[in-house]
Formats: sequence, C-alpha cells, structure tokens
Amino acid sequence: MSANPETLVAIFVMALTAMVAKGGGFLAMRWLGRHRFIVAILDHAPGAVLVSAAVVPLTQGGGAFLAGAVAAAVVTRAFGGFTPGLFAAVGAVALARWAGIT
Repeated sequence: MSANPETLVAIFVMALTAMVAKGGGFLAMRWLGRHRFIVAILDHAPGAVLVSAAVVPLTQGGGAFLAGAVAAAVVTRAFGGFTPGLFAAVGAVALARWAGIT
C-alpha cells in the first residue's frame, strides 16, 4: 500500500489544525469561563449542524427530503436529542423513496 506524499501532508495539516483548534478552545474556556454566551453557543451547536446539513438537500431535493426534515424536527423536539432526529430523518427519506416519492 502506498500513499501520495501530498495526501499525507494534507492529513497531517488537518490533524494539526484540529489539535490547535481544540487547544485554543480549552484555553478560551479557561480564560472566558462558563459565560452564558459560550454556554448558549455550545447548546445550539448540534442543531446548527443538523440545519446546515439539511439546507442543501431541502433546496435541491424533493418531497423525500422534506419528509426527512419534518421527521427530524419532530423526533428531535420530542426526544430532545440529535441522534434520534438524525436516524428519524434517514429513515423517513428511505421510506419516502421506497414509497416512490422523489
């Protein structure tokens, strides 16, 4: 097995960037403390990730993606978790496509 040196450098740089970002986050939390603005950002991060992942399929897709978005919103609200909402969205899209909705 061989790897392109440019690929290895890219992986190394991404890993280094992730470690620096995590270290910077730890330093910022130590410096800023548990300020209510920081707590609010951390509380809303999973929802922001879900919305950013759903925007493109919703604008370019059809009814199946709309069914997935509605299922994700309902299940996330009902069970209060990112993971159940994600699984509900995937399941709803699969069921809608199986039913012939595109």
